[in-house]
Amino acid sequence: MTNDSDTTITQELRRRLGDKADEVQDEYDAFFEWMLKKGKNPRREMELNRPTADNYINRLDQLHRFNLTYGNPDVETRISGDEADTLLRLIDQGEITKQKPGSEGAEYGESAKRKFSNALQKYFSWRYHERSANYEWQPKINFSDSASNPPYRFTFQELGGLLEAAETYGSLPSYYDTPAEERERIDGIVAQRLGIGKTEVTREDWQRADWSSKVDSLVSVGHDAGLAPVEIRNAETHWYDAKNKKLEIPTEQAHKQREKQEVALSDAAAEALSKWFRERRHRRKYDGTNKIWLNRDGNPYQSGSLCNLIRNLCEDAGVQTENRRIVWYSLRQTMGTNLTDEGELSESNDQLRQNLLSTTQEQYNTTPVEKRRARLNSVRQHAEQAAEDPEYNPYEDLEPNGQSEHNTTRAETDQPQYPDETDITSTGGGNVHVDAFIDDTTSARAKLARQLLDENSGD
Repeated sequence: MTNDSDTTITQELRRRLGDKADEVQDEYDAFFEWMLKKGKNPRREMELNRPTADNYINRLDQLHRFNLTYGNPDVETRISGDEADTLLRLIDQGEITKQKPGSEGAEYGESAKRKFSNALQKYFSWRYHERSANYEWQPKINFSDSASNPPYRFTFQELGGLLEAAETYGSLPSYYDTPAEERERIDGIVAQRLGIGKTEVTREDWQRADWSSKVDSLVSVGHDAGLAPVEIRNAETHWYDAKNKKLEIPTEQAHKQREKQEVALSDAAAEALSKWFRERRHRRKYDGTNKIWLNRDGNPYQSGSLCNLIRNLCEDAGVQTENRRIVWYSLRQTMGTNLTDEGELSESNDQLRQNLLSTTQEQYNTTPVEKRRARLNSVRQHAEQAAEDPEYNPYEDLEPNGQSEHNTTRAETDQPQYPDETDITSTGGGNVHVDAFIDDTTSARAKLARQLLDENSGD
């Protein structure tokens, strides 16, 4: 489809529709003419400008192809209201992604999602005013350029459950402990995973079909490294530096061509990946390829299948998915937010491979709700104590830096504890000799200073 007001449907859509293509072409022509005459406001018959009408036609063609690919339409020549809702949900959840070379597999941004929604609204407005539609369809999901809808961030409890579920995902029961009738059903699963006939399945095939190590490494590394779907698809064995427990992601194979290439892996993620590498060598589908992960059909993962995997793991782990935007990017969102909150902004920025600290600050510097809840509980406790004791001062035991003595830092609590004894001896000439063990804290140093002053004042 061209940009000079040509409403001709794409060759791809024509191929998919076959002998029904001319019928759809007539519909597009009528829709386009209607937009030029009164598409801006049908009731007042206000016309829509030609470039905007062109854009709606282009997006409708794209949505029509999505509907044929991802749906099972009863009528192939049009999109129904339910199908439109499904399309927007799949686009929003990252199961329908960009197809253009260079950005293939990347999620659509909030602006693009809104434009798809607007095109569908205009299409259904035409169907209502000019055709036989009984109602004017409205989207169930609202998109806005100014208010983004970031992926859901898992709580620590939910993340722990997901990682546990990934360790055993797809694992099979013991061959010998499985009853004959159940064994036949699992033989079908094994045959599907390995691409062999059901009657050919052996005990060794059961062992080879256990996918838990692959999924464990995929999810664990995907979380730690904040990998985008396109990076999962591109990931190659030479990226992994086992000795230093890190990945080096080439800029040309990274999402958004990120200049920073090095990311750290936790001990658990490195162990899972090393275990998978050992198993991977014995999988025939990996012969002749250096891709780290392939799906059951022997192809690189796509965004849609990764989103499905995360939601399946949520189901196994008992994590609620309803009314939450849980997609593959939820792992990156979780890692980035937690790393920013637990450590330094620069650490999170490097691990996310973002160029600007301001980007990390804007997208990931949000205090987790669990931490805010703990802080609110502390506030409530102070309030209750103050109500019971008019003399109570909640700021009484704060350090000079504003840190409560009851809320010491990890570095302070990790320091060795020494006997509270200080021996101060005068050596003459106004000098003193001090034998003491003190913690490396502000309060300990201040205490020692007071003792020295008291000792000198008594001379």
